[in-house]
Amino acid sequence: MAGSNYEIVVGGRLGGAMTRWFSELDVRSCGPDATRLCGWFPDQPALQGFIAQLGELGLELRSVRQLPDEG
Repeated sequence: MAGSNYEIVVGGRLGGAMTRWFSELDVRSCGPDATRLCGWFPDQPALQGFIAQLGELGLELRSVRQLPDEG
């Protein structure tokens, strides 16, 4: 299966320096203490690697969901 778009929500609000780490994603605050990262991942290993990076950065993973295909 080809890649998919995902929404990943992490705890906290990301500052400008951290947001630049995720320049390939749409980064938006969602509520007072969470940040939403949306973007395309080519396959499951890429998604899992990204989630591992979040943990290495000390970010709390709150949710991951695959977004519906557009079209």
